[in-house]
Amino acid sequence: MQKVAIRSLLTLTLALLSVVAARAEELRWKFKDGEALNYVLKRGVDGKITLSGAEIAFTLEMIFDTTWKATAVAEDGVADVDLTVDRIQIVMDSPLAGRMAYDSSAEKEPEGPVWAQMGPVMKGMLGQTFKTKISPLGKVSDIQLPEKLQDVLGKQEVGENRRQGLGIGGNSFNAKGIKELIEQSVVPLPEEATAEAEWSRSFENAMPGMGTQFSETFFSYEGPEKVDGKELAKISGETEILFEPEENPRADLEIMAQESGATFLFDAQAGHLVKADGSQHLEMEITGPQEVSQVITEKMSMQLGKSPEKPAAEAAESK
Repeated sequence: MQKVAIRSLLTLTLALLSVVAARAEELRWKFKDGEALNYVLKRGVDGKITLSGAEIAFTLEMIFDTTWKATAVAEDGVADVDLTVDRIQIVMDSPLAGRMAYDSSAEKEPEGPVWAQMGPVMKGMLGQTFKTKISPLGKVSDIQLPEKLQDVLGKQEVGENRRQGLGIGGNSFNAKGIKELIEQSVVPLPEEATAEAEWSRSFENAMPGMGTQFSETFFSYEGPEKVDGKELAKISGETEILFEPEENPRADLEIMAQESGATFLFDAQAGHLVKADGSQHLEMEITGPQEVSQVITEKMSMQLGKSPEKPAAEAAESK
């Protein structure tokens, strides 16, 4: 009888331990009133466009040093966050525009038609503050662009940037695209971080004359991972892009191939992202008045800290 009782107690203990082990780790953004976090956001694009048999290759790297400051935190944990762009670096190479390098910490600005179009937008961001709300689960809302940037975007037509290879989806340098980039920089979190946890976030972008592009990122919790002796929560992400044509489009777009992957390391104790890395490869063909094919690989990263004082352009040349 005693052996049966001991065996039952042992079974119950193991069951309880199993429940504890399987219990969801709580992942939440935990902003503190007045807290400031420095993040470096990098975006690199390596692309090739084939137009009427002619091939145009280009590269673009953009680095944003930013400060995220919580100005107020509600009882439900939703934080008012001011995102300030402290420094911008751009390195671009293309046969049409040549090489262009910009570092806002330097006095000299680039010349040429590409900078004439990009420059006002970049300067409309630099030193300016974007206001937003971020919930504990990473839902971003009420994004407000700085007035200076709104004025620039109101005067300048920037939708042509997609055709110049400055972004995937043609949306990066207008108000909607900038807001999406801010939202994408905040990793969404699950209600419960278990091995079975899966969740998603989606965006859609209109492509006038062709249709609508839909992108959905599927997230999953991979468990804890030790980095420099600290245990962080690892989240993986995979993005799928779909295209829905409009009626009687001026041109047809077909996605020929795509591949993506991303990893996010989140500090559950501190309640903020530590590091994120991701890439997206996309091959498209557009048929209409002209046949155009695009092969674009985009890499994105975000990390706590500040970028080196040495400009990215100099670092690239020294490699």
